[in-house]
Amino acid sequence: MPEYAVTVSLTAADLPPSTAQGILTEFSGPQRLKRAGKVLGISILLAATLIPVPLVHLIGIPLLLSVGIYLTIRQLGAAARLSPLQLPCPKCGAPNRVGGGLGYASADRPMDRLCESCRRPLVLRIIRTSA
Repeated sequence: MPEYAVTVSLTAADLPPSTAQGILTEFSGPQRLKRAGKVLGISILLAATLIPVPLVHLIGIPLLLSVGIYLTIRQLGAAARLSPLQLPCPKCGAPNRVGGGLGYASADRPMDRLCESCRRPLVLRIIRTSA
């Protein structure tokens, strides 16, 4: 898993961007398959634990398997993951959490998001600073 130092910026219209340094981890094809397999395996194990529970298994098992398949597909599409960090909103200054989670399909294109506080539209950009 190659890791890169990146500059992460949040921009809003007509305001200077807020930036921070972060770490971007890129996943190869086999790594994506391994991560997706883990997610699917965990969902199957959780669904199996509901087999002996009366009535709950009627909804719980299909629900866990459906969510597991959805998350598995998302993991297969995750090309990169940004280490968790917080950036202030350029408008209101409230901290916004970025990174972490399942990852991003592409770290090279801008991503639209909303401020967690003022709900203003923001654009998240990841710029590689070293290779």
